[in-house]
This record gives sequence, C-alpha cells and structure tokens, in this order.
Amino acid sequence: MSGISKSCKVAVFDLGTQTFRVVGAKVTKRGPEIIFSLRKNVRLGKDLLETGEFRQDAIKRGIDALLEFKRKIEKEKIEKFLAIGTEAFRRSKNSPLFLKKARKLGIAIDIISPQKEAELAVRGAYLTVPDLSSPWAMIDLGGGSTEIVFCKEQRPEKLFSLSMGAVSVHEMAQKRKIVDFKGFRLFVEEFFLKEIQRAGLKKQKVNSALATGGTATTVAAVLEGLWPYDPKRVRGYKVSLNQLEDLLEQVFSLSAEKRKTVKGLEPERADIFPTGIAILIEIIRYLDLKKITISDGGILFGFLAFALEKECGFYVEPSSARSLYI
Repeated sequence: MSGISKSCKVAVFDLGTQTFRVVGAKVTKRGPEIIFSLRKNVRLGKDLLETGEFRQDAIKRGIDALLEFKRKIEKEKIEKFLAIGTEAFRRSKNSPLFLKKARKLGIAIDIISPQKEAELAVRGAYLTVPDLSSPWAMIDLGGGSTEIVFCKEQRPEKLFSLSMGAVSVHEMAQKRKIVDFKGFRLFVEEFFLKEIQRAGLKKQKVNSALATGGTATTVAAVLEGLWPYDPKRVRGYKVSLNQLEDLLEQVFSLSAEKRKTVKGLEPERADIFPTGIAILIEIIRYLDLKKITISDGGILFGFLAFALEKECGFYVEPSSARSLYI
C-alpha cells in the first residue's frame, strides 16, 4: 500500500449466460472501496443449447448493456478495466461476432476456461466467507454451466464442470413440454446424473458447501423478502435442504406472471428460478449435506480481486474483503 500515492481505479465485467455485471472499485491509502456496481439480465444464452449460436436480439441486448456499462465507467473516469466471458461464449459458434461488436466499443472480452472460471469463483467465495469448514465444495451455478470445485482452505483441488445451468436446463424442459412438478423433478435429476457421469464426478466427503451465482443469491433474497437486494444480508446466509425443497414447490406452483411479483425475485429471472433451485438441490443431495452457505462473492468478486492486484498492486485479503459489497 505504501506505493499508492493516489487512488487507483479499476472496473471488471463478468458476462454470463443470463446476467452481465460490472463493478468499479478504487484503492486508496485507506484500502479498497466499491465505487458502483450494475447488472443487466440480458439472457445472452437464450436458445443457445438448441441453435449453437447467439440470437441477434440477444446480441443486441448484450451490446446495449455493454454500452451502458462503458458510459458508466467513463463517467467515473475509470480507464483500467477488464472483461471476461464464460460458458455462453465458450459454446456459441458466433461468439466472434459479439467480440467484434464489443471491441468497437473499446471492450476486449477474454473468454476464460472452466478452470479459470472456477479459480476466480473460489477466490471470490473464500474472500467473502473465509470461515468454511475444510474440506469444502464450491457450487457456482450459472445460466449455462455449473462448476463444482472441491477445496481445502482457499485452494481449489478438483474441478468438475457440468454443462447444465438454470437457463439451458429450463429451455430443454420447455422444449419437451414438461409442466408437471414430478416430471420436472425427474427430468432435472436424470439430467444431473448424466452430467456427473460425463464429467467423471465422484462423490467426495466435504464438511461444508458454499453456493454462488444468481440462483443462490436469489434464494437468500426470496427467503428473506429482500427488495431492494441487500448483499450484506445475503453473504454468509445459510439455507437448509428442506427450505430449498419447500421453496421449489412454492415457486413452481405459481404462474409465470405471479412468480414475477415474488419479493426478492427479479422478474427477468422468474422463469428460470425453479430450475436453478432444482439443480442446486440435486447437488446438495449428492454431496450428502443438509445445508449450504450462500455467498454474494463468486466469480465477479474473485475477478475484481485479481484486477486490483494486477492493475493497482493491491492484494485483497479476507480482512479487507469483508467490508466490500457488490
């Protein structure tokens, strides 16, 4: 810190299958501070599993979100910024088209590997909830994929990437016209079992698990009735398997329009929320756990820590991370 004579500003973009997010931060002699954070539910991965490509309207939503993000960082006079793309970009055949449009805005997107994605998510999760009982598992449930990482302290040891997320599995269930609750649960269970077999995931003993991503934080927000969203009440929130089972049954029974009125649930996430919960339940059951901890950290927080270190020369420790909320 002694080398920082004035504030160093940085911004990071996390571009996911469902949600685009950006956060700006600065480091001063007092330590790191969050300047702003924005999020947009762009649903970039809509129909991606079926077509293998981004839809043109999804590309437009994504580029519009990036334009808004770019204007924000310019307003805040942030010149150093980094952007990453995850599963949707890895999977789409027309990712280069999106990357080209983003470059015209002055935004270079780095499409990261599942391994790098997991490393960032583990760091972000551990920074925000450092008192996990080791060995522990991190569940990073996104729109297009789910990463399960077995960890000791803040060190990831084994990574398994499942090609199933809240958006992709929801769209497959819709395509098959699965509308009854029992059929839906069976579909998600069978999908999960096929994926863990494909990924070579073998059951391992863990003492605790931490879940990150939009589904996980929305679970906490809905159970607590948070509106507006409050990350301070989400970080470290503990939820039992029984609570998740009850919540899934409740939200699944609601009509699409009624679900949009649930306190703590973003309307743009209402259709995929039950699928996300169902995937989370399958993982927790597979790990033989009765409860999990939820973190608002994850990949965006880990990426921010990386950027602060790379661009500002500041290494984020758990002690300084606990005061940062995105």
